[in-house]
Amino acid sequence: MHTSKITSPIVQEYWKDQFQGEILCNNSTFILFLNDDLEEDSQIMTLEFPSGISWATINSKAARYFKNTNLTALDFEKFVNTLKDKEIFLYGADYIFYFPEEEKANILNLGSSENTRPLTEDDAEHFSMFESLSTEEDLDGAFVELDHWKVYGIFENNQLVAATSMYPWQDTQLSDIGVITLDQFRGKGYAKQAVAIISKAALEEGYEPQYRCQLDNTASVALAKKLNLSLFAKWNFISPESIEKL
Repeated sequence: MHTSKITSPIVQEYWKDQFQGEILCNNSTFILFLNDDLEEDSQIMTLEFPSGISWATINSKAARYFKNTNLTALDFEKFVNTLKDKEIFLYGADYIFYFPEEEKANILNLGSSENTRPLTEDDAEHFSMFESLSTEEDLDGAFVELDHWKVYGIFENNQLVAATSMYPWQDTQLSDIGVITLDQFRGKGYAKQAVAIISKAALEEGYEPQYRCQLDNTASVALAKKLNLSLFAKWNFISPESIEKL
């Protein structure tokens, strides 16, 4: 596949399934797939691996822009620029992180914490107050919801000060994580603690925790480093505005 610290079959098989089909280009740094079974919002998708190899998948609508292209000489930069020339743009990449095997073993050995517990519908009042004290940017970016598959909270003096939730990613064994800490309680390691504990719960049920963040979210990138998460790839897809132009 490609050089990576992530050896989980769940991760590998999911992304291989997303990037498959007729191979239009296959060289040392770039593979381009043609797949007409892609969903509308995934008609163009890309993965950029830390190894320097990149993948892209497109459908026939997008493939017409490459009819006059020398595909043997195509690389990722030329691929993106060809689309830009046709005013077809990508949405904006996310980093995709997973735990390497050795770190999953450490997570599974974590003990319980007195100030951290699962949240249920009985915590609706706590969670509503937590949301009211969070910024719109945090709520939109992290996507932490009380009705998600798993939800954990950290409390100080009976106040919910950090919350994390996860849900199965596209009905797979991947579990996508969001986490928020209230501004005045940051710097105490609560986000790391919350993500580690919810990840343990997912791993115990055979799920693979998935941590995503935008490239310019320095706080989230720093948290990934503290958690010893490993960067799998940068993932991008067609922008909603460009879907209408294809």
